[in-house]
Amino acid sequence: MRPMRTALVSVVVTGMLAGGVLQPAAAQQQPGPAPVTRTDLIKRALPPGNFREVQAVVVELAADAAAPRHRHDVAVLAYVLEGTVENQFDGGPTVTHQEGNSWWEAPGTVHDVAHNASKTARARLLIVYIGEEGKPATVRIGQSSPPVDRVAANSPW
Repeated sequence: MRPMRTALVSVVVTGMLAGGVLQPAAAQQQPGPAPVTRTDLIKRALPPGNFREVQAVVVELAADAAAPRHRHDVAVLAYVLEGTVENQFDGGPTVTHQEGNSWWEAPGTVHDVAHNASKTARARLLIVYIGEEGKPATVRIGQSSPPVDRVAANSPW
């Protein structure tokens, strides 16, 4: 009787293994990281207006480079792809943004300071302009400009 019971248990266990109900210890692995992840960066309501034009650009600031004082007449979403930048908006405090940081600028925001904080490495920004068709994304303020050696050669300003 005993061999029959052993055979029955063996058949049941084999069936459960084949059916995936039981897994050998070697097959019981910890789940790996998700193949797709999502990180929310920013969510804002668009300001009143006819915001129908979207433009995405990558701005590169050479080491220690700065943009002249300017404003954006469109909404701006910025994301630091590489490096560290210092910003000052509308006369407020200087804020440091590092790789992976983002910020929002409402239309009309004055950008008093936009400066690569590193003296040795570039900074790269993904800038998304959201505005009305025909409005310039960036408008320089004032006639003076920073020293030429502090403005990137291909500066959009």
